[in-house]
Amino acid sequence: MSDNQTNLIDRVEKRRISLDKMEDRDSSLSSTLIRGLEILGCFQVGEQSLTNAQIAARVGINKATVSRLCKTLISMRYLRRDPNGGFRLAPGVLALSYPILSSMKWRQQAIGIMRDFADFAKGNAHLSVFNGPDAVYIQTAGDISNFPHVPEMGMTIPLADSATGRSLLSMLSEEERAEKFIEIELAYPGALARSGDRIEKGIKSCKERGFCASFGEWRANIYAISAPVGRTSDGLDVTISCGIPAYRARKEEVENDLGPRLASVAQNLRLFNIFGT
Repeated sequence: MSDNQTNLIDRVEKRRISLDKMEDRDSSLSSTLIRGLEILGCFQVGEQSLTNAQIAARVGINKATVSRLCKTLISMRYLRRDPNGGFRLAPGVLALSYPILSSMKWRQQAIGIMRDFADFAKGNAHLSVFNGPDAVYIQTAGDISNFPHVPEMGMTIPLADSATGRSLLSMLSEEERAEKFIEIELAYPGALARSGDRIEKGIKSCKERGFCASFGEWRANIYAISAPVGRTSDGLDVTISCGIPAYRARKEEVENDLGPRLASVAQNLRLFNIFGT
């Protein structure tokens, strides 16, 4: 993995929009609530717990404020103490997601065709929606034997540097896309300058061929394809994507076989009218 790719992944995992930027955009926002949510958002994949000092450094506030906010979050069952005195995310955070997931009943209608494609491509498939400057997985399908890591629901990836993100961006109007670009640049300064040409190419590919591809941009060992599915009745843009180990697929195969097949999968999902629109 190159230094540039390592740095990109590090920025993604440690990203947060600063409180000052948020307050500059809207002075009516509650800074206390933002700080509490930033604490919940500062935990990274693979970390068992964080100390008071680690949280303070990541969120950019003093330790006394961290202690007070963490005590409140513990009382709300969103954090818990570990035996060594650190803080861990609690199951209450997971419970927050249940209402939104249960409202997306169409996810279950897509799981069968997702699993079939993942098995055929020997990769892992997922449905994603916008989450600010990122995309978030809302359904996944795959087998750990196909890939060392099966992405979980709730995982996020950057819009600018992924096939999934470019597929989602292709579904927006010019005005909506301009607003989203502002959001991306606030979260990832320089992202548009670095990836602007690839974003434009991906959007064009989605409009002309029904899918776009990415070759090791976000993760050096992953080739990815993504196809826009459509917009739900409540306004969520949805895309279907598949990540494939780079050693298992040639770029020509991805562009000329797997990509068009995924575009057909997206078309079938639209024909099934899974969103009920």
